[in-house]
Amino acid sequence: MNDPTNSQIEPVADDGLLFGCRLNGDGTGRLIGWKELENWNDAGSAMWIHLDRDSPRVQDWLNGPSGLTAPTTDALLAEETRPRVFHGKRGYITILRGVNTNPEADAEDMVAMRMWSDGQHVITIRQERLMTPRDVLSELLHTGTGPTTASELYERLIHRITERMADAVESFEGELDEIEDNPDLSQANLRRNRLSELRRKTAVLRRYISPQKEALSTLLVEPPDWFLEESRMRLRETIDRLFRYIEEIDAARERAAVIRDDIANQIAEASNKTLYVLAIISAIFLPLAFLTGLLGINVGGMPGVENANAFWVFCGVMVLLLGIELVIFKRLKWL
Repeated sequence: MNDPTNSQIEPVADDGLLFGCRLNGDGTGRLIGWKELENWNDAGSAMWIHLDRDSPRVQDWLNGPSGLTAPTTDALLAEETRPRVFHGKRGYITILRGVNTNPEADAEDMVAMRMWSDGQHVITIRQERLMTPRDVLSELLHTGTGPTTASELYERLIHRITERMADAVESFEGELDEIEDNPDLSQANLRRNRLSELRRKTAVLRRYISPQKEALSTLLVEPPDWFLEESRMRLRETIDRLFRYIEEIDAARERAAVIRDDIANQIAEASNKTLYVLAIISAIFLPLAFLTGLLGINVGGMPGVENANAFWVFCGVMVLLLGIELVIFKRLKWL
């Protein structure tokens, strides 16, 4: 790829370099390529590069010309990551997770974003596509409202990856409202399955958000020297937002448990009503069944055998007995 010029407005990936950008210091930026990365350590305006972890050229560059230490490189290229922040020899490493907004992907399958900065350079590395870096790059290239320093860029990336969690967290409340507003018992199993799936999603999301909050709290308590006071204040707001997300997730899980219990109670109540009706019917017909069974035995001496009206008399007795039972059940408030 040729060296980019200021006329470029869209980045083009080049052998693992998803994009590179020089911050102009006024909220704008210009794209750069591998050629300019050869002068990586030269002084100048803040530089931001976004790399593909799986690219061999990126791995070679990180292990060589970048000048990063082996522990830092290992952390940036690790296969499995959990949210954390730690101080390397030359800069700060921050590993965060963002919601997965890729097509046909579940939001709770969170995507890792690895960041490193020494106050002059910012490296972000992804394994799967994540929209957060593109959001910030768009501010630099299109609107002129992007970060002006490496400190602000570092904080802006953290803020944006946190901000993108809002839709996923808020969707839980909407789904719970939909489940709760559906009283159809014929769909009880479907509703319970949806609740189980929702509780699984909240558990996965919380598993990453909680350590992410702790990691950013560490960055706030022990910030690097180059981290500006304004960036610290905005980072505090981002951490507060994570606290709210955790509270909303916990509230959603508790509400899901309450709704699940309500569904179970509705099913139990419907079953009890059915059993009650069956018990009343059995109680009504038990004496009648006893009489018909008694008179149905085939032995001598049965009354009314020689009487042509005996059957109708017996039917009348049965109807009378049924009426007496209904009166008794009504007085007992069983009906």
